[in-house]
Amino acid sequence: MTKKRTSSFASIKLLLVVPVLGFVLMFVSAFTNTPAPSSPPASPAIAEDTGETPFVQVEEMPIFPGGDEALLKYIAQNTNYPANARENSIQGRVIVRFCVTEKGGINKISVIQGVDPELDAEAIRVAGSLPTFKPGRQGGRNVPVWYMIPITFSLK
Repeated sequence: MTKKRTSSFASIKLLLVVPVLGFVLMFVSAFTNTPAPSSPPASPAIAEDTGETPFVQVEEMPIFPGGDEALLKYIAQNTNYPANARENSIQGRVIVRFCVTEKGGINKISVIQGVDPELDAEAIRVAGSLPTFKPGRQGGRNVPVWYMIPITFSLK
């Protein structure tokens, strides 16, 4: 009886927080999908920076030739485990972020979550060697889009 009742303003704030939290969870889950591999094309697609700010989410996301399965296969075939990391039994998952340009090339490569400097460098090298993607589209035009891939280093 001595407690104050919750005001209607507090109840309204709670109702506003729930949809915002749901949106944030959907946004975060967009980055947990594991892209798939493909067969290696002829040359890497390192591209120049056009200066346009890359999108995070677009109507049509960039697509690796052959799809996600082909992307994972390409990464597996082109990743070389660094000898020093192998000798020291260093394992883990490196998450690499890069921009797929309007022309499908790759630039702005960086490590989001690293394990070891040698494994991080190898992950950056592999991401830099990726072939041209089908570019992302927004509003009917090709736009630069951020893309993230996990590269797992494990010893058997």
